[in-house]
Amino acid sequence: MLFRKITLSDKEKNETPLQPQPVSAEGAPVYILGDTALACFLAVKLITAGHRVIVLAGPKENTSLSTNGITVKEDYQLQKLHSKIETALWLKETPELLIIASRSSRTKAMLTAVSKNKIKNCPVISFTRMKDKNFISDILGVPVISAYFEGWLSDKNQIVTAYGRNPEIILCAETGSAAYQTMEKLLADTRIGLRTNSLPLQAFWNSFAVYAPCSLLSAASGKSIFDITKNKELRKQLQTLLKEIVSITPRVLPPFDADELLKRIFNIPSSYNFPLAEQISLHQTGDIDFISSVIQEASFQNKCTLPLTGLLLKSIYEQIIAVSYTHLT
Repeated sequence: MLFRKITLSDKEKNETPLQPQPVSAEGAPVYILGDTALACFLAVKLITAGHRVIVLAGPKENTSLSTNGITVKEDYQLQKLHSKIETALWLKETPELLIIASRSSRTKAMLTAVSKNKIKNCPVISFTRMKDKNFISDILGVPVISAYFEGWLSDKNQIVTAYGRNPEIILCAETGSAAYQTMEKLLADTRIGLRTNSLPLQAFWNSFAVYAPCSLLSAASGKSIFDITKNKELRKQLQTLLKEIVSITPRVLPPFDADELLKRIFNIPSSYNFPLAEQISLHQTGDIDFISSVIQEASFQNKCTLPLTGLLLKSIYEQIIAVSYTHLT
């Protein structure tokens, strides 16, 4: 197995974490819509790099972010970053960039906080997992550029942990575009890589083909991907899932290889857990509706049956019903 595990020497363990130096932020702000681990991670990294950031979230989340702030812990460097975050309930200023990093189930409601007039001349980038990003464009009335975060984040008690190597952002835009140029400038001092993929459909499936099977199997089994790959029976199920997902990828794309996807999964940091299982236990559907809708539509278009995928989806929805019933009683 190729799971990455970060170990520190005794000297490194005893070192005092580096503290970010104070920076001054001027000019138009970067607005981030959402309070997810990714939204908070990007906010702290950009603030530390000297940019003014405003997070748009609900009243409760805003109070916590602005009062207590967020701490970011990164496996790949010996320092912790902590920032209190400027927040707002709606977009008041003309931004340099609008980043959408909300949960898919809350995106429609949260978009009401965005003023269409103030974003008509700035790039809008969305990391939110949605089957159709045109949904956001239609609401905002401006083009929305898809982006994908290649990294592994978890959040708990105002702490966001970044596992594994330096993360990268995949932007579905040309290098000469305003969106790419703006992101390149903002990320210059963050140690977050930036790459492009001019084919949004390919970028979507490149992300989905790993995220969906790992989310489904870990949620249904209650085990991490690291534990799944060590278990003979569960590893076989993962391989079957990957083959089923490969069978429904759009035929206009170069074919995906299940073995190559499995190699990518082996490189997921051993400490990382896909969030769907925890979301369900907290009485949240998380991304299951998004995953299910993409799979059902693609399997119908490709005229494929997905026995194991269907079985896992059924199991997860039964878990959601059981948790909901327990919560009510």
